[in-house]
Amino acid sequence: MNLLERYIDYVKMGDGSKLASLFTEDGEFYDDGFTKMGLEPVSLKGRDNLEPFFKGLFAQGGLNVSNVAINGSAMRYDITHEDMVFMALGVIVKEENNLIKEYRVKVI
Repeated sequence: MNLLERYIDYVKMGDGSKLASLFTEDGEFYDDGFTKMGLEPVSLKGRDNLEPFFKGLFAQGGLNVSNVAINGSAMRYDITHEDMVFMALGVIVKEENNLIKEYRVKVI
């Protein structure tokens, strides 16, 4: 199972610890999807910052993802939030020692 398959599995499971464990100690995560809900984009660096963020996100109801298609280091998926569905593109920009060094999400 590759990194993105595990990433999606952990998102679906709502496991913030396992999701954060896919990143390097100084891994970077950027997600502009929150702007679709009127919030600021999320930009975090370091597993110590990612884990509480993911845990908090899942504690608030998590993410409903569907229609996942993975191609190498990129994936496309749908995110459902309340009555809205967004198409997301996630890309591992940098990988190091089979962990995510930099990951970016663009929501369309």
